[in-house]
Formats: sequence, structure tokens, C-alpha cells
Amino acid sequence: MKKVKRNMPCPCGSGLKYKKCCGNTNANLQIIVERELKQLQKDVMEFAFTVHKETLDQFLHQYSFLADLDESAQKISIFNLGVWGVFSQPLANGGLTIFEDYLKENESSILRSQTKEAIQSWKDLVPALLRVIDIADHEIHFEDAISKEPVIMKMSMKREGPFIGDYVLGFPIKVNDHREFFLQFTIYPKKLIKKIEWALKPFSGETKQFMKEKFPQFLMNLCQTNERSPKAIEWANEMEKETAHVIEKGLLTEGHSEVFISWAIGLWQSYCTKKSPIIKKAEAFAAALEYFINSVSKSERSVSQAKLAKKYGVSASTVSNRFKDIEAVLKEELDQYLEQLPC
Repeated sequence: MKKVKRNMPCPCGSGLKYKKCCGNTNANLQIIVERELKQLQKDVMEFAFTVHKETLDQFLHQYSFLADLDESAQKISIFNLGVWGVFSQPLANGGLTIFEDYLKENESSILRSQTKEAIQSWKDLVPALLRVIDIADHEIHFEDAISKEPVIMKMSMKREGPFIGDYVLGFPIKVNDHREFFLQFTIYPKKLIKKIEWALKPFSGETKQFMKEKFPQFLMNLCQTNERSPKAIEWANEMEKETAHVIEKGLLTEGHSEVFISWAIGLWQSYCTKKSPIIKKAEAFAAALEYFINSVSKSERSVSQAKLAKKYGVSASTVSNRFKDIEAVLKEELDQYLEQLPC
């Protein structure tokens, strides 16, 4: 066998020069494997968004709630949905996941047995929302928010956290004798705990399998922890903003919670984004939206169009016409909106 020279690529397939990999007699094998696995995480996602770019774009496009998020939340959600899709959905030819397709094409180049064993375990990758219970040297003790199981992850606490009580969303993977997050993770500070508990409420009693099968539903609910308020949203014009304030005031007088009102403002924002309505009287749209919310949520507070017309100072026929338009615009995605409905 031809001798490997120091500056040649290492035959183990790490992509490093031989002198910096297996040819480094001072190198710790565990460190080398960890380095390879970190590179493989990047390689898998690069493969996914190049070889399967069109498929992934179509896959992500079906989740219309992404369009309602601010830029930061949208990027985080696209990353998480992308990883979930790559590892758990049969998006490649032959019913394979994109990750399985990557292994099919590249597994022969992964020569080190420890690296191969670890990456094979990624086939069972499942997203997790974890709550920080304790912090030790270079590891954090979590509790899985869904299954309530204890989880220990190798990671260092940085200035921005996570801190005890915070929630962390990510994809735990096996790396040598420990677990860490796949590429990146998202911290939800403990000040959001009430809203996160609301987001988790519909999934009480579920198992990890739920997260593997219905992660988009969970993520969509979790995105509602970023409370919508008329002031926080960039509206297309002043009349859209004024209508949002009227909706907020009208629902407050009915005793609805802040979370419920946030959800309602989200409906109004979605309608405005899709329709770009011409608004002459904000109260007409506010009355119609409140009637729409009562009708689709089957609320015990349900009232007639005539009563809402009187409440907002408009005619019942105007409420009826605006309601029909809102219903037509939001009808296609009604199931998704109802999944986000606060309990």
C-alpha cells in the first residue's frame, strides 16, 4: 500500500490533511471523531439544499404560517422545519428521506467506524423542546417538555444562556459518548413560560413519537409565543392598524385573554396580507372579524351579527358582507388557524 504523505488528504475521509488527522500522533481519537461529525452535519444540510433544493422549497412552501412570522422567527422556523423534513420525511426518490439519500451517496467515504456508528444513529433524529433544570461544567440537565424524560446535553452556557428555567428547541444527536444539538438550537427565555405552557397544552400526554410525526403542528403553536399586538406589527397602512386597535379593544371588553386577542390579531394580519382590503370604516371589519371568530371557534360568547353591528355602530348588512369576505379569504387555511386557537 502506498504510504500516505503528511500533506495528502487523510484516507479516513475527514477532509483534513493527513498530518492534522490520523497522522497526528498527538491527536485524541474522540476529538477527531467529534470534528468529523460536526463537518458531516454541515455536509448533510448542504447536500439537502443543493441536490434536493426544489423538493425542499416545495416542502417548506406548504407551511403558510411561516409568512406571518417576523424575519428572525421565520429563519428559525425554516431551519427547524428543514431539518425535520430532511431526516423524517420521504422526500427523496424511492421513499427515502433526504438524509438516507445522503448516506446512500456518501456513506462509503466515511471510513472511521466510530463516526459511521454515530451518524447512523441520526436516522432516529427527533426534535425536542427541553427545559433547563440544572447547569454543570460543560453539560446541561434538561427535562423534555413533552415526555418529561431527563436529558443531558454537552454544551457550555454562554452570556445569552440558556439559564435555569429557559426552554431550548433543537435536535439532540449522538456524538461519541454524549449528546449535543444538531448544528444550532433556539432559546426561549423563562419570561415566556406562560405562553410556552399555553403552546404545550394541546399536546399534554404525548410522547416523543408525536414530535417526530407532527412537529410542524407543534412548531406552529410554539410560534404563537411571540405575542402579536397592533403596535408590534408593521401594517401596510394606517387603516389596517386602526382596525387592529378596534379589534383589540372590542375583544378586551368581552373579557378575552391577551393570548386569545393575540391570536385574533394574527387572523386579521393574515387577512390583510392576503386581501389588502380597502377600509373605509374600521369598525365594520372589526365587527365582521369578531363574528367570524365566534362562528369558527363555536364560542359560548357567540352573538348575532345584529348585536355586533350595534356594538360597533355599523349596519348588520355591512357586517354580513365583510364577514363573507373574511370567511372566503381565510377558509383554505382555517384548520391551521384553529389549531393555534388558545384553549
